[in-house]
Amino acid sequence: MNIQGANSEPYYRFFRANEDFGSNIKLAYGALHAITQQQDATPPQRGSRLIRLPTGGEPWGSSTKWRAIKQRIPQVRRFLAQMGLVLVMSAFEDFLTNVKSEHSRYSGFLGTPTIAKKPLAGNIENGDILRNFYASLRWDITPIEYLLPLLDYFVLARNCIVHRSGRATEALVEEAKSSELSECIHAWPSKPGKKIPQLPDVQEGRDIAFLPRHAILFSEVCQRAAIEIDSLLSRFLGVEGIVYMAAYHALLADNRVQTIARRSPEQVINHVLAQRCRVPIPDKYEVISILKKLEIWSQCRTKYNKLYPKVK
Repeated sequence: MNIQGANSEPYYRFFRANEDFGSNIKLAYGALHAITQQQDATPPQRGSRLIRLPTGGEPWGSSTKWRAIKQRIPQVRRFLAQMGLVLVMSAFEDFLTNVKSEHSRYSGFLGTPTIAKKPLAGNIENGDILRNFYASLRWDITPIEYLLPLLDYFVLARNCIVHRSGRATEALVEEAKSSELSECIHAWPSKPGKKIPQLPDVQEGRDIAFLPRHAILFSEVCQRAAIEIDSLLSRFLGVEGIVYMAAYHALLADNRVQTIARRSPEQVINHVLAQRCRVPIPDKYEVISILKKLEIWSQCRTKYNKLYPKVK
């Protein structure tokens, strides 16, 4: 079984969440501007001062009325950016938690220790989430050190949004002015002619003028880190660990992955391997031999028969 190019279940979930986030924030912001452009193109009717917007079935009446949508665009734009930063951080934290769970589950199965030390909560609040994560799994953080200043900046920004209603803290101001962040932005690897969007000016105690583009940038930073982390997890798991992971999420987990495959236990597992883990399946019975070697094939069959008692 060739696992070159494979990804883990945690990465699959993060990638889909990140993909949905990018589409959703672009659609929401585009729709906002489409409304204002339509308003500009429509001649004002005599005696009409209010703009009506449908509520789409929400319990706010048949419509909401607005005097000037254009004037609210900066506020709504900031709202979208703030919620975007929070959602990106949430998806990334969930990814890190799932990676640790995957690592711990397989380590426990193998009977080997997993965690070197527990991360310090105070450091997480100060933006050290990845340093603590790497230390806890005894991984080398060197390949992603280049992106840490930007990640630290956005983690601190997210904390400002969640805990201070979007007002900048002293820690964020210091990070924004740091030489490390400046060097990170200057050396950021990107396509020719493409630059990182300018970060907003931050002053302690003042609202931060984030734009949707900053949330998109944060998602790119997290995506780059996630790719490297996923490669480390996949390397740790190896062929047998990835098959074990697929069997766990396909059949053994209480909150298992729902699939259209159901003809046999190996088909269910192979479907997860191929569709979610990107592992080619040249021999559909190979997974059986691996699971027999791991001594969990009988457990998989028992769980399959319980889930699909009527399948012949």
